[in-house]
Amino acid sequence: MKNTWRELREMDRNVWIRFIGETLNGIAMMMLMPFFALYLKDKVDSLLQVGVIMALSPIAASFGSIIGGRIADIYGRKPIMIFSMTSNAVLMLGFLFIEGFIPYAILSVFLGLSNSLFHPAASAMVADVTIPEKRTEAYGLLRMGHNIGAAIGPIMGASVVMFSKNLVFIIASSTMLFYALLVFILIQETMPKNANKEENKEKESGAVWKIVMRDKTLMIYLLAGIIISMGFSQTEGMLPLHFDNEMKGIFGTNNPYPYLMALNGLLVVLFQFPISKWATDKPVGKTMLYGACLFGIGLFFIGWLPKWFGEFNANATIILITLLFVYAIYTLGEMIMSPVQMTFVANLAPEHLRGTYMGAASLQWITGGALGPLLGGFLLDQLLGHLLFTILAVGCVVAGIVYVSLDRLVEQRQKGTLTKQSS
Repeated sequence: MKNTWRELREMDRNVWIRFIGETLNGIAMMMLMPFFALYLKDKVDSLLQVGVIMALSPIAASFGSIIGGRIADIYGRKPIMIFSMTSNAVLMLGFLFIEGFIPYAILSVFLGLSNSLFHPAASAMVADVTIPEKRTEAYGLLRMGHNIGAAIGPIMGASVVMFSKNLVFIIASSTMLFYALLVFILIQETMPKNANKEENKEKESGAVWKIVMRDKTLMIYLLAGIIISMGFSQTEGMLPLHFDNEMKGIFGTNNPYPYLMALNGLLVVLFQFPISKWATDKPVGKTMLYGACLFGIGLFFIGWLPKWFGEFNANATIILITLLFVYAIYTLGEMIMSPVQMTFVANLAPEHLRGTYMGAASLQWITGGALGPLLGGFLLDQLLGHLLFTILAVGCVVAGIVYVSLDRLVEQRQKGTLTKQSS
């Protein structure tokens, strides 16, 4: 334990500022997210429309992520992070002043574009200030911060929503603005000094995205990650609708979803850093296989248990305890995969293309985040939530098997690099 705290204290100041920001932002966003799909459900005509609105944001983000990664390599990490969080704050307030499917869809597009600029720059910043051996722990620390918010936010949100739904949007917007202020005042620019020089060479050759797209290892990683991302998109957005479909007669308006989110956040706070430390020296592919399998098992039972409980009209307390246990399995898989995924891309990227690689890596979350709600909205409208989660569970196990191939590719890449250096 003493070693753990010493290693945490040795983290760069920028990482700790981001930890504080991620914690505050996590509280605000997790106050909102458990109720966002239900909020939209009351405002539009069908669950498919809810799915479309939630899918448009990541579709738009696919363009913003590519742009965000590139401009973070040209203009620096800090200005992009500030612009993104400030824009998010303004756009979040927009939900209070509009009505109807089309206005919500348009706002979702702009929010997706704005939000997607942040993550490539922020992830590249962590890689800039952290040695490769410590990156898994650094990304794990940031996930821990976000999930402190995830543990507190849903419970706070349940209380705030009873008082005023609009207040949740105001709190989320204010927190994003405060995060932007923290970055502006306290975070230092970290872009490598030779990045612009290397960048000019890449511009002249026109090879930047050719390098990324020809990176076989990265492409395999991204394709497998899309399925994982589709699973995340269901549990983080559409799952309360599945519970509402199958168990409304048992829980009424007291949807159990916020309790699962709170458990998820608590487990990550308690165990993410030790798990990240354990995973540091393990083969990337095998580690992600373990995580993907646990993740898939959790998704399978999350899909089927509500259907079975609803059919047999089971006791609400027994249902909640069982769902919490299953969600803990899902969360364990998430904790194993997430920091390893971020570290994998950071270590794979050339120094002067870190932002670009992080932008490319974001495409897996964006693509899965777009496809997931569309598929989810369609199947949930047909009361086929159990089928939705079964498809994704099987897909996650397949993705885990694909991840194993990355170990061999990384080994070949390292041998090739060593050969070049010695010649």
